[in-house]
Amino acid sequence: MANPYLKRLENPALANSNGHSHKRAKRQEKEIAKRIGGRLVPRSGAGDIKGDCRLKGILRIEAKTTGNRSFSVTLDMIDKIEEAAVSAGEMPVIVIEFNNNGKRMKEIAVCPTWVLDSICANQQG
Repeated sequence: MANPYLKRLENPALANSNGHSHKRAKRQEKEIAKRIGGRLVPRSGAGDIKGDCRLKGILRIEAKTTGNRSFSVTLDMIDKIEEAAVSAGEMPVIVIEFNNNGKRMKEIAVCPTWVLDSICANQQG
């Protein structure tokens, strides 16, 4: 059976910038935590621990980074961060960074619509 990793090395057209994205991921998490005034979640992604950073009692963020031009957000991904956030009384957010060779190009936040409803209700109340 052919090794898909070796296949990517042999043919650059099959390779993506996952190596750069993987290296960038920890910095992305630290930058998000600093920006929101939160903290990194110890051992995030290990076992039942979900979310990479959080502002306790307010937000729980799962950080994703990609060197591709698209990124799929799955129902499982949403369910996991939402379950972790809601059980801690926090709002779930997925932050996706698009990068080029490890340099951030664009960043977007994805959240359930009830989070937007909650933010808007707090602004009106």
